[in-house]
Amino acid sequence: MFERGVGAPIRDEDTTLTSHLNRSRPLTRLVLAFAIVAAAPAAFAASKSVEPIWSDAPKRIERQDPSLERLPAKPAEKVAVKLERYPLKLNRTLPYRVIDSASFMQNGKKYRLIEIQPIATGKTCTNADGQRWACGLRSRVALNQLLAGNKPVRCAPQGEREGFMLVECLRGDKDIAASLVEAGLALPTEGSTRYRAEQDQAREKKIGVWAEKQPPKP
Repeated sequence: MFERGVGAPIRDEDTTLTSHLNRSRPLTRLVLAFAIVAAAPAAFAASKSVEPIWSDAPKRIERQDPSLERLPAKPAEKVAVKLERYPLKLNRTLPYRVIDSASFMQNGKKYRLIEIQPIATGKTCTNADGQRWACGLRSRVALNQLLAGNKPVRCAPQGEREGFMLVECLRGDKDIAASLVEAGLALPTEGSTRYRAEQDQAREKKIGVWAEKQPPKP
């Protein structure tokens, strides 16, 4: 076949070929559309067979699956637990009764301050001027005032003896037993070195039972 030169007259066979091509284009488009429609279900089914990356559906995880990314375990945090040294708090809404300058009762429970011995409630003392005064009763009143103050009273149980719970108690931040010994209204337990400094102060000031003509032996 020879190429038609520029300006050459259009022959009948050229017109026939162009007309044939124009008639075949709609048919080609129709066949292509049918092919796309026929392939769509297969493509949709193939897309459904591929597992999505993200899914809301629950999935069973195999622990031994090597394809799963494992994050290093975080070390357990150490939580410091601070123990309360004085866990027993007196209920200020309940009445209490002071037995002597070292023991008291509340809600049917009896408490005794450790490391001190009380001044007997019925004891009377005589000062240097010869005047007698109820030092035992005054000692009992002193403990009552310490327990009845506005500051909270907290105690640390130290065991039990003779039906009493042995306790170490604070009024605010002040040791109640130390306050009694320092005022000369209680004595340290015999053989104990605790509260000896408070006793020495009371003896030097000659207050409480140390104001007697014949004070107790330290």
